[in-house]
Amino acid sequence: MRRLYHSDHSPYARRVLIVLAEKGLPYESRKHRYAREFADLPQINPCLLLPVYVDDHAHLWGSNLIIEYILAAHPDTPATSPDPPLAATMICPHHRWHDGKVLATIETMTDSIMNLRQMKMSGIEREQNSYLRRQRERIDLCLDWLEKNATGDGFAPGFFSIMDVNLICALGNIDVHRSFEWRGRAILEAIVARYAERPSVKSTVHA
Repeated sequence: MRRLYHSDHSPYARRVLIVLAEKGLPYESRKHRYAREFADLPQINPCLLLPVYVDDHAHLWGSNLIIEYILAAHPDTPATSPDPPLAATMICPHHRWHDGKVLATIETMTDSIMNLRQMKMSGIEREQNSYLRRQRERIDLCLDWLEKNATGDGFAPGFFSIMDVNLICALGNIDVHRSFEWRGRAILEAIVARYAERPSVKSTVHA
């Protein structure tokens, strides 16, 4: 039986939840409000981070590694899957280095988004801290670069790519927490709007 340990409103966990929904795979959810409140976390992940995925053949952490495994282990998708189809791989083999760079940029941006949120929860505002101001600057630079390297149909037109999934989860987290304004980037806005009503995306907005 698949089991997913994850935390509340996590953009990392939401990536995995979207892919599980796209694949139509049942799983057991072990949800915790915060990773730090999960007493047994050190026993399943030395990094002390969620999500963690476990099935009969794998025990993995790191959301994109989990997704890569799910794509490889379950290449088929339900016949009722919406168009465009979920991409079969993390990146397009013909654009390996560029797609890898896009994923790395979104991951860096997501980490910065979460750093700002965690510090704010601890009572530290970015205006008070040069490190956090740098995080905020990094987010805008990443967004501007992504805007120049995407199309309104996503990062891999013709497919619902894992790059699209990563972006939607990062920007969705900003929106849920009303962290700051990211809009004003027409192409990124178009990607979010394109997939807003897709069942896997819509059902995980508040996951």
